[in-house]
Amino acid sequence: MHAFVRGLAALGLTVLLAACSSGPPERLFLPEITFEQSPKLTFAASNVETVVEYQPSAQPPHVELSIPQPPLVVAQRWARDRVELDNSQQHTVRVVIRRASVTDTDLKKTPGLRGNFTEDQIARFDTDVEMAVELRDARGFRLAEASASARRATSMSERATLNDRDRILHDLVRETMMDVNRELERNIRQYMALYVR
Repeated sequence: MHAFVRGLAALGLTVLLAACSSGPPERLFLPEITFEQSPKLTFAASNVETVVEYQPSAQPPHVELSIPQPPLVVAQRWARDRVELDNSQQHTVRVVIRRASVTDTDLKKTPGLRGNFTEDQIARFDTDVEMAVELRDARGFRLAEASASARRATSMSERATLNDRDRILHDLVRETMMDVNRELERNIRQYMALYVR
């Protein structure tokens, strides 16, 4: 009987030690946000450059520097994935990133006893992205321009884990950038039709 009790105690200690040594959960792997599923926009140009006008911030409420795929990086990826050159003219395509922010705003919890039985949304995330595409000639004069912007917001529950937060922000950035992608293509085809196919 004593041997059985000692065996149970040893098993319990082993389980307890395993639980204590398991450490934090693995960081969620999220796929790279790309635009490879969209067709190339082929410009009558021989050069492309990306101009970043927006300066990312780490000052609250800004959080764009602390997330896995900030909108600035995804916006730069847009130029890589969507812009193609036919080298028919000595023109330059300029992809201008004017805004690419993500902010985090604390939300108030339900007060009092009712708050103990309420699952509150404790944070709201907002994205704000604006991009433009310009075509300039060999002298630097702008021949045509199209722009697009998008804003989105979502909230996070108080029960959310760090992985949940990463997923929420990933989806928010992806959806915002897909909005920009669609509007920018539409405007390019409307306002830059002479220079793109």
